[in-house]
Amino acid sequence: MNKDIKEQSLALKNCIIKLMGNMKLFTVKYPKAGLPKPSNDFILSEELLTKGDFNLAVCGKVKNGKSSLINALIGKNILPVCNDVATSRVFKISNADEDSFFVVYSNGDKKEITVDELVLYGSQAEIDNVGEVATNGTIAYIQVNTKIDFLPEGVSLIDTPGIGSTYPQHTAITKQYLKNSDAALFVMNPSPLENVEIDFLKEVAEITPSIIFVTTKTDLCGNQVVEDTMIRNKSLISKAVGEKLVLGLYMLKMSSSLLMNAAQASDEITSNFNYEISGYADVKDAIQNICFLTLGYYRVGIAYNNAVEYYQTILKSLQNRKEASIEAATKYEQLISQYDKANKEFSDKMGEHKKKELSIKMEAILKTMEVDFNQIFSQKGEISEKYAQEIESLSSEEITLYGEDLGERVVDDVKKSWDGLTKLVCEKVSALLAQYNDDCKLSIIDSVKISVSGNGAGDPQIQNVDLRDRVGKMRTEMFMGTAVTGALGTLIGGAYYFLPTIVAPALPVLAPVMVVLGVGAVLWGAISGNNKAKQEKLQKNKTQLLKYVQDSMANCRKQLVETSLANNQYQSLYQGFILAIREQATTSMSATYEKYKSELDAMKATIVQSKQNPDYIKAIEELITKWSVHKIELNNIRTLLESIK
Repeated sequence: MNKDIKEQSLALKNCIIKLMGNMKLFTVKYPKAGLPKPSNDFILSEELLTKGDFNLAVCGKVKNGKSSLINALIGKNILPVCNDVATSRVFKISNADEDSFFVVYSNGDKKEITVDELVLYGSQAEIDNVGEVATNGTIAYIQVNTKIDFLPEGVSLIDTPGIGSTYPQHTAITKQYLKNSDAALFVMNPSPLENVEIDFLKEVAEITPSIIFVTTKTDLCGNQVVEDTMIRNKSLISKAVGEKLVLGLYMLKMSSSLLMNAAQASDEITSNFNYEISGYADVKDAIQNICFLTLGYYRVGIAYNNAVEYYQTILKSLQNRKEASIEAATKYEQLISQYDKANKEFSDKMGEHKKKELSIKMEAILKTMEVDFNQIFSQKGEISEKYAQEIESLSSEEITLYGEDLGERVVDDVKKSWDGLTKLVCEKVSALLAQYNDDCKLSIIDSVKISVSGNGAGDPQIQNVDLRDRVGKMRTEMFMGTAVTGALGTLIGGAYYFLPTIVAPALPVLAPVMVVLGVGAVLWGAISGNNKAKQEKLQKNKTQLLKYVQDSMANCRKQLVETSLANNQYQSLYQGFILAIREQATTSMSATYEKYKSELDAMKATIVQSKQNPDYIKAIEELITKWSVHKIELNNIRTLLESIK
């Protein structure tokens, strides 16, 4: 591992955490100044850095040896492996002093199991042979705690089912959990990449630019074959996603079997030899480097941009207070009158009446969602019509083959429709809240000065880091399946966003609304598991096929409207989504209103205090001087960030 990368990463992390803490402390230390509070983005990015959890998703096509690779890295055969499709669940493997294993449910509950029971809960081959184990709820993931010395602190490996299997839910689960990952390790065979892998890589690159590419099973082919294949695949990857991989294209090879032999060898000479030729050292270094690069570059870069925004906001607020204090000496009554007028007009225009108006519009969106939701399951809906047409066109020879995976395909279509519907609702509600934020800003008369997040020129010497012009979503740091519980149950600690190159105002919609979209994987497990268990051999007639489609869709709808999550806090996934939207939209409106109202009140208080205290201007000037000290720290952090590039 590159020690410089590790040291720079830790130094950057410590610097920005200390700076952000000092910035928050400043506003607490001088409460009479009435300075704006940190934005939601500021708080979330600081929490993300402080918490330090990091998920490295191990992904790729099925049967490429993902679980075998993780077992080899661990040095023990813990995860289920099979010549056929092995992994059916997501496994989260974390470093620990002692081994322990848990099934974690979607409501946050967990059940301790033995290492021998991992195959019962997480192996597709076992499920196909003996059926699924009866559980107390929908399984979100399986937690594996074991000793993994080479992993940096807080890093977990996420073993995903993989793509391209005959089980469509495996691809759905893999894609869903990738959204919760900070970096990816893409596992390949020593054979040319297939189109399904290239298409999947494009999706991965949109989620994270931090990807390691590892070719496994290298001991099964000659060196020249492996090298030629890697060169070809590197060219394909570079063409498909090369420009997205801003931290570089890590192209490595490793034999999992040789590495496992090294771990289990009885003599040191054999062990060292197998370690050396397995490729382990390069893969280990790449994992450590990309983790520290992501932690030290992207996370610190995001936090830095939020700190810059907050620095500009506070500086502008203090400058406004100084100017108002100076003007108050000659225009006291006029200024008081202007702020009273501005405050009244703002309250009249954007207060309870406006919020009620927005709530009515939001309810109209949710009402439309109800109609669209029911349409998904209607016999005249798009899904039903699609299968009716397909079944009608089947020949007698095609019917049996068509019905083999019919249940899974129906579930996949329902899931896609649900995801699309919830995403559309979030977008529409977000647009309403964004418009409210703009209306609040425009409703304040021009004759008064205020500074809110993202408003004002600030200090031109402080600039954002461009983050290589990457604008994307930060992964949620909540523990995988509990993202649903957290999103529905709390208003803080959900999703995160990269800031654009140019600082934008904080999103008026609170991030956790977006995490509700993450119910996809849990939803799939609830529907698919139940549906698959009831699947029966279909008779060779179209009527039976059509009935099975309708029964499958009815089961899907039942799971959406009846499945209980979050310790029975909500009646269903559907109702939980609706309540989360309402709850967080209301909170967002109140926060937006208070942001502007508080600044108006603080500016008026400044004018009053400057009249009562002749030394008030000097006090403000002293605060500006003290606050401006953060400029040096910000510029130092920026210099360090740019040196990593």
